[in-house]
Amino acid sequence: MPTKLRIATLGIHHETNTFASNKTTMATFEQSGLQTYAVQRGQQYYNMHKSAQTSMAGFIQASEKHNFDLVPLIFAATDPAGTISKQVFDTIGGEALDMLRAQGPFDAILINQMGAAVSEEYPDMDGELARRVREIVGPNVPVAMTLDLHANVSQLMADMTDALVIYKTNPHTDAVPRAHDACDLILRMITENWRPAKWLEQPPMVIGIFQHDTRVMPMKAVIDDLESVLRWPGVVGGSVGQGYPWSDVQENGLACYALHEDSVEQAKKAAQWIARRAWSNRKELYQPAGPKPSEAVAYALERANVKPEKSGPIVLLDVGDNIGAGSSGDSTFLLAEALKQGAKSWLQTIRDPEAIEACLTAGIGKTITVKVGGKTDSMHGKPVQLTGRITRISDGRFEDAGIVHAGWRFFDGGTTVVIESDEGPTIALVTTRVGNMSREQFYSLGYRPENFDIVIAKGVVSPRPAYQPIANEMITVNTPGATSGDMSTFQYKNVRNSLYPLDLNAKYISD
Repeated sequence: MPTKLRIATLGIHHETNTFASNKTTMATFEQSGLQTYAVQRGQQYYNMHKSAQTSMAGFIQASEKHNFDLVPLIFAATDPAGTISKQVFDTIGGEALDMLRAQGPFDAILINQMGAAVSEEYPDMDGELARRVREIVGPNVPVAMTLDLHANVSQLMADMTDALVIYKTNPHTDAVPRAHDACDLILRMITENWRPAKWLEQPPMVIGIFQHDTRVMPMKAVIDDLESVLRWPGVVGGSVGQGYPWSDVQENGLACYALHEDSVEQAKKAAQWIARRAWSNRKELYQPAGPKPSEAVAYALERANVKPEKSGPIVLLDVGDNIGAGSSGDSTFLLAEALKQGAKSWLQTIRDPEAIEACLTAGIGKTITVKVGGKTDSMHGKPVQLTGRITRISDGRFEDAGIVHAGWRFFDGGTTVVIESDEGPTIALVTTRVGNMSREQFYSLGYRPENFDIVIAKGVVSPRPAYQPIANEMITVNTPGATSGDMSTFQYKNVRNSLYPLDLNAKYISD
């Protein structure tokens, strides 16, 4: 009887905002808003994803479909935040590589990354991890890396792997099928002793966060071009990486990647075709947009007064405090405007462990006056004073088996307290920077966003699968913060010398 193929999977999944003040340390990996256990080893890595819709869930499904042994080594994922400490990469990365050595040999490796990790030592931490994996397994073992659409794809990532497979959707709803694509490729590599020809093209341009939704133009056109290329004769795979604007690294920007049956020239032709067409549309692909906080709140209040009853809330998307892009989660610009303009039916989260401690001391049912938010740094507003009744105290854990951005299922907001303020807004104070990607976050606390006039979601695209089905209207608000949609508000030092829109005269010359 033939021996089953053994395929290992490991990953350190992080989206690093190098402009964020909250650094990513070992303590950060003790708790994650994205998953119940920030660091998962062995069977726990398997168990936590089997019923989710993540890349690992896709690997598991593929192993069952194709009857190979999937060996889960380690998977670490915590909330997007600032630069990763050297200790994190040395410790977690070192453990992953030790496991790879100790539990091998393997027939192939699946590296499960986000693709925008930046450590103190390695600006391209994903590429460095891939390099070390390749060093251990040698040149003949197939290695594939799955990536988030927001990856800043590097040449090192492309060189150290045999295939890169990136989500095609934002909101990210295709992690599972992309994982199947990665498995199909490496299984063919193993069984046919074949490797695809590959090419990575990196036009000097950044796609603005306001244009990241792949369901609408202009980003839809880029994905449509990718789909066209995937139908070309001989093309066996391909991806685009939107890039992650808030990482000050050389690779920041759009990446176009193609795999061909046997021709590097044809792979290059395919990748460059996508890149040239995106470049010709670069102005439309970077357009900071949206009302200011005062304008957005005024508009939402006006709409709330005239919209039909039970027609859903006005959802304001807080761009500058995009938790899923590494912001603080405690911005108060919109909340301050809510109080100033007299908003009453208002629901949102604020990350504030200090205020939570004060609430725990006071106790459930008590009335408290407390300053919330604006405590991480000077980028996200000032603390806002509220007086209100403490109505809920929770461990902050909730589960969503539905359609969730990137397929996450088990969330952990840490100790969570709800205050129904005398001023009007209802605030869920959370401990972790858990994103607003699931309505279960509020359902688990006994509140239904559908019953409020205005709901704040700290994100741009990731909250849409949760809130679009119930929203009367969704409005992206051009708030300040560590994830501002305006790149001119940041001081970039390490990106390419000529990168659009930082350089409006940037040139792209392809062969």
